[in-house]
Amino acid sequence: MLHYKKNTLLCFFISFLLLGVSTKVNADHTYKTSIVKKVLPAVVEIHAERGNVSAGMQPQERGGFKFREPQGQPKERMNPKQDPQHIGSGFVISEDGYVLTNAHVINNIIDGGKIIVIFQSDITYEADLVNFDEDSDIALLKINNAEEGKVFDFLTWGETPELGEDVIAIGSPMGQSFSITFGNVSSLNRFIPKSAPFVPYIQTDAAINPGNSGGPLLDSHGHVVGINTMIITGGNSRGSVGLGFAIDGDYVQSTVKQLLALPTDERITRPYMGIVFRPVKKLDLENKIGLFKYGYGAYVQEVVPGSPAEGILKVGDIIIKMDFIDIKWKLLATKVKSKKIGDKAYFVILRDGELTSLTFIMNKMKG
Repeated sequence: MLHYKKNTLLCFFISFLLLGVSTKVNADHTYKTSIVKKVLPAVVEIHAERGNVSAGMQPQERGGFKFREPQGQPKERMNPKQDPQHIGSGFVISEDGYVLTNAHVINNIIDGGKIIVIFQSDITYEADLVNFDEDSDIALLKINNAEEGKVFDFLTWGETPELGEDVIAIGSPMGQSFSITFGNVSSLNRFIPKSAPFVPYIQTDAAINPGNSGGPLLDSHGHVVGINTMIITGGNSRGSVGLGFAIDGDYVQSTVKQLLALPTDERITRPYMGIVFRPVKKLDLENKIGLFKYGYGAYVQEVVPGSPAEGILKVGDIIIKMDFIDIKWKLLATKVKSKKIGDKAYFVILRDGELTSLTFIMNKMKG
């Protein structure tokens, strides 16, 4: 009898646990569904019909999606002559119809092309290119043929997510309109030197593929935390292997403010130093001070003639600090590009075995 009661209690306990798991799964499913329903009306598919190719955005060097292969392998590219219409993604950021996407999504439309914005409801509009920043791969559009007084659903910005936080990616990968994938934040503040070394990316394992470009990366509340932009593929694969990258939302917001403040034919100008640098090697420091005291820094390999750095920095200098922050070589470009033209920057460098302080006034990037 006692044995029977124990079995009954055990079965009851297991059933209770299973019920709890089932309830949690159902609640999680309901929660995700409600978030997706809330945000989908503000997500769009973008068709960029090719006009006369301009040198402005070099579409022959940018595909319909921005791929990054493992180190040493070539970046995949799409020939615009074989691709008369790019298909990408985007999202509305204001009730009057401003839309964000990646610059490489709309590179076909320079000089006479057309941008078509399609909502999940199948309502279609045309859009104008307000401005773009090719360096950071961000483009701002404005729907131009909506009925007077039209108020659009739009997405709002969220806080920078935490590592491991749930995220949602929405877009039109491989032509599959308004696809939704879920994942987590794998890393923050990723910098990709061969892409745009000053742009901070959020790394995610949410599946993104060609066509997701320009779509939103959302937090668990449906707020935008980034723009889905690129993936790293493995081997011969062209699809997602869990290495997706979205431009950080705070950086995007800052860029949008600058784009709105500029005339359409003007581009964002960024500070320029005029140096070529690389990571510091142990030998560099041993030659300078006789011991490996600093495990970081940027070694100046070249100073461009006529640049702002000429006469201030020399080949062989090691930049240790910028604005009182320890400088790892990947961080230097980011810090420089975060400055405005005319700003002062304070450097500590290692030169001829001695630490030296320098003040540098940021000037315009050339070319």
